[in-house]
Amino acid sequence: MNGYNHTDVVDPSYFGPYGNASWGGQVLQDPHDHKLFHLFTSQFADGCGLSGWRPHSYIIRAESRNGPQGPYHYADAVSEPFRHNPYILWSPADKKYLLYAIGVDAHKPDMCESLTYQQWPNNISVSSADSIEGPWTPFKMILSSLEPQSTNPSPWPLWTPKHRTSKIALGVEDNAIYLADKWDDEYKLIHTQKWNTSEWSPTWTEDTFLWRDKRGHWHALDHWMIDLVENNRQQWPRVGVHVYARELTGPWHFKSQEAFNSTVNFTDGSIRTLQRRERPKLFFSDDGEMTPLYLSNGVQEMGEGARSSTFIQPIGEKWKTYEKKLGFF
Repeated sequence: MNGYNHTDVVDPSYFGPYGNASWGGQVLQDPHDHKLFHLFTSQFADGCGLSGWRPHSYIIRAESRNGPQGPYHYADAVSEPFRHNPYILWSPADKKYLLYAIGVDAHKPDMCESLTYQQWPNNISVSSADSIEGPWTPFKMILSSLEPQSTNPSPWPLWTPKHRTSKIALGVEDNAIYLADKWDDEYKLIHTQKWNTSEWSPTWTEDTFLWRDKRGHWHALDHWMIDLVENNRQQWPRVGVHVYARELTGPWHFKSQEAFNSTVNFTDGSIRTLQRRERPKLFFSDDGEMTPLYLSNGVQEMGEGARSSTFIQPIGEKWKTYEKKLGFF
């Protein structure tokens, strides 16, 4: 599959059998070499796989010279465990790359294990770099797990060519919204959603991806757990939902209709339904239209418990024009 899939890696030093399993990530085009693409993803150390995401997850950077879809190959480690769910962006106000993630600094485990959030907090932290290849500053915690919904960060700069501000919006769990005057400043809660965000409700979501379109309207793409609720804890096929608002502080609207599902149609004519498809992130066109061109997810095949990978799928037809301009067609 497209993306980053290296679960077949064998290393005698690994504790587990799941290779370099990963779980979704952010695609960025290199600012200097436009045919080079970077993927920042969560990889699970020592072959421990998805079931050991806490404490084994760490952030890596992978590269593709075959276009945004990949395949991607490991380039370097960006963090040590435990860091998870990376979101990287270029801040035009600060002239820096900003890397948001959950996690804590921790000792290196000597076996595969799985810890709860009561044992190790999620927390949200941010790091910065002048170059997409680093070096990265030490992570600074901006929201602790004591704060409501403080996990799964999705930042979006409020900077525009006509409004050159350093303010940054931060979407988190349950589509709550925080706002900071600057990336490393205090993040203040400015909005929580009116619909039922509790677990086992029909509007239960996680893994928000927040963005602002060319009109200035706001959107989020979430992992929707509707089949988990309605179909006896099943994790497929309805996995994505779209929420939207004209203003950052709402009112927001929850569209109870799947935005994407876990069934994939491949170019060879085969069709496959994945057991899990989560951590949605979009890659947009660079022509000012903000057209979503690719969707990336953490995915898992049917019957798997810990083996997972990062899948990237084109959206619509405009990605073909984008890749053709870059010389990939």
